[in-house]
Order: sequence, then structure tokens, then C-alpha cells
Amino acid sequence: MNAINRIQSVSRTIYGLKKYQDLSPSSIEEEDSFYPGLNNENIPLKIFNPSKPYSSILILYPGATVKGESHPRMITLARSLAVNGVKVFLPRIPPLINLELTEEIFPWTVHFYKWVFNNFANNNPINLAGVSFGGVIVLKACLDPFLIKNKPKSILVFGTSYDVSTSMKFMYSGKINHNGETIEIKPDPWSIIVLFHNYLHQIDVGYETKEIQDGLSYLIHQDDDKLKDLMNNLNGPQKSLINDIVNLNISDEVKRIMSIILKDCSDQLEFFSPKFWCDNISNNVFILHGTNDSLSPYTESVKLNSKLQNSDLLITRLFEHREISNKIPFIRKFHETFNIYKFLSKYFNKVFS
Repeated sequence: MNAINRIQSVSRTIYGLKKYQDLSPSSIEEEDSFYPGLNNENIPLKIFNPSKPYSSILILYPGATVKGESHPRMITLARSLAVNGVKVFLPRIPPLINLELTEEIFPWTVHFYKWVFNNFANNNPINLAGVSFGGVIVLKACLDPFLIKNKPKSILVFGTSYDVSTSMKFMYSGKINHNGETIEIKPDPWSIIVLFHNYLHQIDVGYETKEIQDGLSYLIHQDDDKLKDLMNNLNGPQKSLINDIVNLNISDEVKRIMSIILKDCSDQLEFFSPKFWCDNISNNVFILHGTNDSLSPYTESVKLNSKLQNSDLLITRLFEHREISNKIPFIRKFHETFNIYKFLSKYFNKVFS
């Protein structure tokens, strides 16, 4: 891929991230489809087909979200990549759409890769990308024997994590310490909601938590009426804890419970922490992280880059966790855009080489 084509691809992608949120470009055809699941059941899938013959494939794995393959930001990203002549697959991963952070995620991730490899590759290289927790599952999948033998051409991760324990500390402190400097960012409560949703039922906090778990489920699925009814009938620590979680009030009780999760669920958390296994990954990994990411601190990607065998890193003020930032001055934005051009140019050169 020559320099001019790379610049054009980067320009189309950045333009798409700004403009393709509500409108699909005419140069791609979007298809709602299905793939056979682990038990041969039909699992929803979105495919983004470029109008011209494609020369590369990208599988884009979503993070922990109930919107799954229908998440607007994921669709925007898929469109922005497909306009470059890439066939993009955006699959539903059933455990993730149910916000179940279990080891079962990885058989599904590998299973979908095998399905694409066996049915669509035809000598076209397959690239993988993952956003947020999707980045963790993509990295973990690279250690599967099938993916080691049939290696993806490239890996792109955005806003992902390195060590769940340090990410958890950011969730309630909002502080990032890097090179002797402390930066404070208001954390997004979504991380704590997902964390408590997964692990609260596994630990003993000294009182019944069933109603708290129900409340978190209502919150996740935006069932405001049920959540309101539940809160009206609750008293004591259960009601206080739900209020603390919803309002990101990092009370002593929230900190106490998070410390119990860290201690009692350490094996599960390590399974989802690249810190403990990413040094075995030999793939070419491109890491992109927003400086103002409120879900995962950018220092997670700095540490991930230092541990991987073969990686490229860009920390940028241009992106937050879910979108392009509008909070930086024009001159700074120009500088950050230039850095994005250099990073994505190298990435596209790998994808199309």
C-alpha cells in the first residue's frame, strides 16, 4: 500500500468516525445476518461489505455491552473501516451481551474466528480488532492454538485494560499516576456497574445482596420503572449501595466490597488481565488509547505496550472512550490528528500489505 493510498484510508476513517454515526456511506452494503453458535444456534451478526472487491477482512469484537453488535459506536467504527475496502464482521458474543465476564467468552471468540476463516478467508488476510473489554478478549484469543497456527494479520485494540486490579483502583479514585504526574478524571460508573453485576453474588459482604443484583440488572437494561419500584421498597445498606453505585459515590462501603472482590475473585480477574499472559503474544498489535478515557486509564495501554513482544502505541487526546473529543484546542487537535495519521497509516500498511 503506497503512501497516498494510506493517507486516503486514514482520511476516510477519521471522516467516517465523525460522519457515519447516523448515515451509512453509499460505498458499503450493511447486512444483518447470523452465524452458527457453539451449539449450532443462530447468533446475530452484522456484515459491512465494501462495494468494490475486498482484499482484507476485519473482525471487530465489541466490549461488555447489552447493545452488542448493534452498539452505535461499534457500527460507526465498522463503517469507517469498511469504506477502505475491508470486509468487516461485527459479531454478537452471547456472554458479553449478557455482561457475563466468564471464561466462556473465549471459546465463542475463537469459534467465530474459525467460522470466518473457514468460510470467507479465501487467501484474504484476517485482522482482528477489539474495543474496551473486546480488546482483552482479542488478545487472549491470540493464545489459542488455532490462532497461533492461523495467525491474524494484525491486532488493533482501543481503550483496553492491562491489569484489572489497577483499573479497579481507577474506578473509585479517578486518579492516574504516570511519570511522577497525577491526573484526575471523573470515572464512568459503567465499569463498577459491570464489576458488581458479575461478582457481587460470588462474595460475602455480610448482608443479603439479591435485591442489589436485581437493581443492577434493571439499571443495565434501562428498566427505570422496575428500578424505581425496587428503590421505593428498599432500606438500609442495600438501598445505600445501589445509590452509591448509580451516582458513582465511592463510599467506604463501595471500597470495602471492591477490596473483597479483588481478594476473593483474584483468579478470575487475572484471567482477564493481560498482565499475566500477554508476554506470550507474538502478533503485531496496534494499541490506541484516549488520554481522557473515563472507563480505562490510558496508563493501562502504556503498560500493555511495554509487555508485548511486537506492538505500536498511540496515546491521544483526540479520543475519549466512546467518541472523538471536542474538548481540545484547535492547535492541539491539529497535532493530535497528525499523530493519528502516522499511527493509522502504519496500521493500514499492515492490513493491506
